[in-house]
Amino acid sequence: MIARRDVIKGAGGLTLAATLGLPAIRTTSAAEPLTFMTPFGFVPDFLEMMNMVSGGFLAREGFSPILRGGQGTATAIQQLMAGGASFARMTAIDVFTAVAKKVPLLSVSTLYQGSNFHVISSKEKPISSVQELKGKTVGVVSVGGSTEQLLDMILRAGGMTKADVTIQVVGNNPGVMQFIRQGRVDCVINSIAVVVALQTANEPIESWPTDRYAPMPSQVYATTSGFAEKNPDVIVRFLKALKGSTNDMLHGDIPHILQRASGDFDIPGVKNVSEQVTLVQFTMKGPWMSEGTKNFLRNVPDLWRKAGTEIEKAGIATVPNIDALYTNQYIDRA
Repeated sequence: MIARRDVIKGAGGLTLAATLGLPAIRTTSAAEPLTFMTPFGFVPDFLEMMNMVSGGFLAREGFSPILRGGQGTATAIQQLMAGGASFARMTAIDVFTAVAKKVPLLSVSTLYQGSNFHVISSKEKPISSVQELKGKTVGVVSVGGSTEQLLDMILRAGGMTKADVTIQVVGNNPGVMQFIRQGRVDCVINSIAVVVALQTANEPIESWPTDRYAPMPSQVYATTSGFAEKNPDVIVRFLKALKGSTNDMLHGDIPHILQRASGDFDIPGVKNVSEQVTLVQFTMKGPWMSEGTKNFLRNVPDLWRKAGTEIEKAGIATVPNIDALYTNQYIDRA
């Protein structure tokens, strides 16, 4: 039995296209199965992935797609290695750490050139720079996760180490503001979604992206090097669908796209349409385009090399050949 969150779109997508007035979707009874994964559930941040399915973009490329909502990046990587998924979205740090452990991952596209995480504090007691972190208590999403790793790199950029701060786990949701108000933390490192939620609620916050001090690719599409060697055409077609989906979002009706996707996926908070639209627009204008429109969806070598240097300095991972972690050959053909 297929759960609602593991959505398959094949020939049935033709009826959806006709209903919505979309161009005809190229599907046949022999459509090629394709499974890909989010790192965690179906939050609106992954709308372009859901839209690849619900908007029929993968079906037009001849796929019968299944999008699975992951329960953490480690699970997604395990599925890539086991052949249970062909592609997964993850952070560049995840790619570095996996490859350092001899897991052969390859980034075939970068969606977020800029950071998905911000340092958030109150306007009453703002933390406006890395220097102001010294002696402070900083909230992170989880122990040893991406936010703690980013904190390490930010501190090093300011000539400090984690010994200069106190770290507390606070999660990743708007409730972190209570930790700040109560004085339990001075600031937190949380995702863009939390920044938008707090701004929408008119909370007086100060925020800045972590790539102010630790620039690196943020959200990438990864597969295994073995899959890439054997299935170059599949990757090109998948990336054509990604281009179609993101273009639809950049130039289309976001409320409609959200509503269409919510018919297939359990999207938390989707009823708060204005906040979710604000979040999607924030990410499209910000991290998607922070390296310019010419680099949209491409892997930017300079960002990968800067990331590799800082990740190694922080003792997170050492990868001798950073340029082997990514390729633009498929996105350039898509």
